[in-house]
Amino acid sequence: MRALAARRALFLLAVCFVLALAFTACGGGGESTATTESTATTETTAATVPLEAEAEREADIDTLNGILGRQRKAITSISQLIADMRGRPRALAIRIRTQEEEHTLGILERLRALEGSEEVEAEKVEPEGGLDEAERLTRIYETQSATIEAELAAIERLYNTTARSLLAATAANQAQQLVLLRRALGAKPAEWVPVPFENGTTPAP
Repeated sequence: MRALAARRALFLLAVCFVLALAFTACGGGGESTATTESTATTETTAATVPLEAEAEREADIDTLNGILGRQRKAITSISQLIADMRGRPRALAIRIRTQEEEHTLGILERLRALEGSEEVEAEKVEPEGGLDEAERLTRIYETQSATIEAELAAIERLYNTTARSLLAATAANQAQQLVLLRRALGAKPAEWVPVPFENGTTPAP
C-alpha cells in the first residue's frame, strides 16, 4: 500500500511539473507576440510621420508660392499706376510698393528654410490709362485688399508656424496701408478704420 501511495504521489508531481512547463511556455509565447506587435506598430508610426511631414512641407511650399505670385502681381500693377502720379499720392504708392517688395523677400526666405524655391510664372498685368490720381489710389487700394484676402486664406492652409506668423504680419502691414489710402482718398477720421476685423473686403471710400 505504501508503495502504491508513493507511486501515485510521484505521478501527481510529474503531472504538476508538466502543467507548469506548459503554462510557462504559453505565457512566454504571449509576451513574444505582444512584443512583436508593439515593435511593428512603432516601425509603422516611424515610417508614417516623415511621410506626413514631407506632405505638409510640400503643401506649404505650394501655398507660399501662390502668395508670392499674388505679391509680384501687386508690385507690377502698382508700378504701372505710379508712372503718371505726382506729389504725395506718388510717394504713398512708392512706399506701398517698397513694402510689398519686402514682403516677397520674406516669402523667399521662408521658402528657402522649407527647402523650396520660387515657382511663380510671370503674370502680365494690362496697363490702365486715362485714370486720375484718385482712381489710381483706388486701384492700389483694391489690389492690396485682394492681397490681404488671399493671405488670410493662405494662413488657414499653412502647417508651418513661422510661415503663418509671416503672413499674419504681412497682412497687418497691408491693413495699415489701407488706412493711409483711405485718408488719401478723402475719408473722414472715423472712416479710416471702418471695421474691427480687416479681411480685405471693405470697399474704398
